[in-house]
Amino acid sequence: MSTPSAGSARSRWRALDRLTRDAGASLLLRPGHTVGMVAGIMLGVASALAAVVIAETQQAQVDLRFDLQRSNHAVVKAMWSTPDGFDPRQVRQIGALEPVEAAGEFSVWIEAARVAGSAGLHATSAPVLVADPGGVEATGTRVVEGASADLLGLAGPDPARFAWVGVGLARELGVGPASDGRTDAQIVVGGQPLSVAGVVDNRGQFGYADRAVVVSRPVATTVLGGEGSNARLVAHVRPGSAAAVVDYMLRAADPSGQLPLVDATPPDGERLVADVGADLRLIGAAMGAFIGLVGMVAVANTLMMSVHQRQRELGLRSAIGWSRRRIGLLVLTESAVAGLIAGLVGSGLGLAAAAAWCWLSGWTLVVPPLLPFGVVLGGLAASLVGGLIPALRASSISPLTAMRS
Repeated sequence: MSTPSAGSARSRWRALDRLTRDAGASLLLRPGHTVGMVAGIMLGVASALAAVVIAETQQAQVDLRFDLQRSNHAVVKAMWSTPDGFDPRQVRQIGALEPVEAAGEFSVWIEAARVAGSAGLHATSAPVLVADPGGVEATGTRVVEGASADLLGLAGPDPARFAWVGVGLARELGVGPASDGRTDAQIVVGGQPLSVAGVVDNRGQFGYADRAVVVSRPVATTVLGGEGSNARLVAHVRPGSAAAVVDYMLRAADPSGQLPLVDATPPDGERLVADVGADLRLIGAAMGAFIGLVGMVAVANTLMMSVHQRQRELGLRSAIGWSRRRIGLLVLTESAVAGLIAGLVGSGLGLAAAAAWCWLSGWTLVVPPLLPFGVVLGGLAASLVGGLIPALRASSISPLTAMRS
């Protein structure tokens, strides 16, 4: 014996089945309108899916690019400066690590010092950097004129007043090493004369060295004075090993914890990949939402035209006893059936289009597992929303209006 609830469920199921059959038959009777309605939402679904998939695939490609170009510099910085700098023995230990190609100091002693040629005809503001040979090599700074940066490693109670000038600053001041025959081979930094030993160039992450003065720590402490703006230790490492090297540097370069040290590595893949990936996904989602809106308007427009042309039919249905609710549900079901078909077909077309684009671009296709299902449901939802107003209009058609049409 069946319960009332079971009978009610069967009744609702039969009503839904009958409504779906009526909607299917109605769609088949007007193939032109059906194709137009399905095509609108189908193109929207296909375009939205393709946009999101290509965005996901691009994000994966960006991730791969950053994997190949992860930061190849590990940088630690002291929380406060020190006139003594880093222990040379600890720096050598860091430089001896297997993934480290070079390591050394590359600190900012003065952020903006007054620098002029020896004649004082032109003066400008430029940073003063403290470096050793390992720091120059680790940062990719090249000596393009004059003496080797190995002279930066010389120590003593009375250091030679040598300085290396960035290529941009040297050009501005008209200075250079004495070996090239220039008349001005001297600069004045904060009132202290220094001999120009060479000209350096950096086209990478430490490009500010092109407009800086580079001196050794003994020259900075004994000639220029002060304690410096910061103390930084830089290691040139294999791509992808910066994080591990930084962990070691934080412990090895300051074992007593007197400085203390913090990670100052320039942002590389991880954060940038997350930001770029979020931006790409946002672009794909925005494109998908916009195209879905276009598809929804297309469905609404097609259904409105259909309802207008079907006034006689819908009025006759009302005359033979169909309720307003049933007529409205019929139009809404037609929209849902068309949207479901369009979502399934459009999802397949979108995947095919995205696969073709990725193949032509030489990319590996990346498809989030739930994305096709979400896009199909989105197409169904868009078609239902687009069919609401036509359904309400259809339900309001009276038999008398239908007869007059």
